[in-house]
Amino acid sequence: MIKILLVVKSKILETLGPMYLMAIAKQAGHECMIVDIKEAFNAATMCKPDIIGYSVHTGDHKRFMKLNSDLKQMIPFTSIMGAYHATFFPSDFENDSDINMVIKGEAEQMWAELLGSPAKYPDLDAIPWPDRTDFRDRPIRDFIASRGCFFSCRYCSQNRWAALYPDVDRVRMRSVDGVIKELASLKDAKFFYAQDSCYAPYIKWLREFSPKYKKAIGKPFHCHARPAQITDEYARLLSDAGCYSLRFALETASPSLRELIGRGMTTNEEALNASDMCRKYGIKFMVQNILSLPKSTIEDDLATLEMNIRCRPDYAWASIFAPFPGTDLGDQCVKEGWFDGDYDAISDSFFDRSVLNFSEEYKEQTYYLQKCFALAVEAQEMPKVEELASERFPLLVHRLMRKVGDSRLYGGIV
Repeated sequence: MIKILLVVKSKILETLGPMYLMAIAKQAGHECMIVDIKEAFNAATMCKPDIIGYSVHTGDHKRFMKLNSDLKQMIPFTSIMGAYHATFFPSDFENDSDINMVIKGEAEQMWAELLGSPAKYPDLDAIPWPDRTDFRDRPIRDFIASRGCFFSCRYCSQNRWAALYPDVDRVRMRSVDGVIKELASLKDAKFFYAQDSCYAPYIKWLREFSPKYKKAIGKPFHCHARPAQITDEYARLLSDAGCYSLRFALETASPSLRELIGRGMTTNEEALNASDMCRKYGIKFMVQNILSLPKSTIEDDLATLEMNIRCRPDYAWASIFAPFPGTDLGDQCVKEGWFDGDYDAISDSFFDRSVLNFSEEYKEQTYYLQKCFALAVEAQEMPKVEELASERFPLLVHRLMRKVGDSRLYGGIV
């Protein structure tokens, strides 16, 4: 029997990848535990695992490498790096003698073979359900019904991920019955979160899922969709099933920036229509956006805010663009000189200032715009450019909150 420790950045939310690996390890008769990076040192020195696997993403990789080196000074074990940074930047680990192995891409089959298991996973339904032992008493449970994405957003690694598997369909679906059985087994769940890139990309699948989910599960859930997906039928089927909320990405209101980031097929009109469909069928929704895109201006970002105000989502999310490795747009940023290529400068947060070579004035403006974006949409009020600065920001937040308060207290008369 092999003793295995899997390390993730945080256990605040479920992390499906390591949970699938844990299920495979236990199926093969081994011991396995998932801990977060803060717990890892004590857990490893106490249980002395034979294998430690790390789920590593850009922005975190230096922390995981240091943790691994510190542990190597204390105990002997085989170290394995996996997940996105290991997939697209394995060279970062090549010169580290403390790292024994890097697993790129989907790990389930290679993991099973590494652990001496004869199991084969020809499709998603064959993979055992995620082991949730180390994520007890969670009212919200994550799941996936598919892997992959049909689209080619240039800030996303999906294109290169798909290129790792040229003989596999770009989007692979689980069977409806397989999904229903997994969710039915999670008796403690009060709410489900579908982590698919785009939920139910085939309307035929959703037509089967909706009545079966309603009958067998009947609990509220959240999912992701593209604006163009959210037709009248799509929204109705989700609502009938019990979908409580969803999110879709506008990203930017600028057509030229949408072309740059590979979302040229998305339009502002689609976002407005998707918003209308969600309201029609009582589905709460969030709109996702990206500020500080390459070649953008503060006027572009404010136009995106204005479009969100028109959509009137229940929540408006804005991230600050980061040129992640393993993405077409990230590589272009380096090639065009928009970014110096120092990936260690990229934070694991979407709330820090831009790392692109914008002016300090613009970086400050988008930093503060990101902080008040959701509030401005809630208040249905556009900030002035000059208010997006440190000395004016407290007054801006106060003004926006007064707008919200007056609207709620006086019915919009004030």
